[in-house]
Amino acid sequence: MCFSTEVSAGVAVVLLPVGGYCLAAAAVKDRAYLPLAALPLLFGVQQVFEGAVWFAVGRHDPVLARAASGAFLFFALAVWPVGVPLAAAALERPGRRRRAFVGLAAAGLAVAAAYFVPVAAGGWEGPRVVGHSLRYDLPDPGPVWPAAYLAAVCVPLAASRVPAVRPLGWLALAAAGVSYVAFREAFASVWCFLAAALSGYLAYVLCRVPDPRAWNLGTESRPPALQPT
Repeated sequence: MCFSTEVSAGVAVVLLPVGGYCLAAAAVKDRAYLPLAALPLLFGVQQVFEGAVWFAVGRHDPVLARAASGAFLFFALAVWPVGVPLAAAALERPGRRRRAFVGLAAAGLAVAAAYFVPVAAGGWEGPRVVGHSLRYDLPDPGPVWPAAYLAAVCVPLAASRVPAVRPLGWLALAAAGVSYVAFREAFASVWCFLAAALSGYLAYVLCRVPDPRAWNLGTESRPPALQPT
């Protein structure tokens, strides 16, 4: 994330309990949301690793900086393009849309291989500070892969059968656009920060998911925005 070790740590401190709330809410209300509910917790862990990158850079420790960067980039380049479409697929009924989302997860796996395998093999330079952000000079696998990455992450959310989930896809795409236009030198760091900020909206979605225990008592109705289509 931008700025410093302290800011990354502060964001992680916020995201970890938000993730805990989302997981607890999904476990009680609708377990189909569990994979999606895990995302804020994972974003929090990712921010812990980027905080470690800042710490290592400040201490001029290239070994720790590369190790922490590898962990941060594992989430950015491997977890998100595979995990997000699978989390969206978990909300779908069996059918073409679920199969399409699983197909996007397979495409995300190819994206992960194109981006992260060279990183894991050590074929990149360590992180460096650009302005107030971190830049990760990654190998360039070609022009098709960034579009494939964004499709794997954004399309399943934007096309979800749950209306309240759809804004997540469009907001993630907007965050990617802002990061590319305004912070191109530190795109990976800034985009992951902005995407992590969407965890607040995801917590709102989980808060609004009706509690089936209330249905049984006849005290709560399903909000229209959360009705599957």
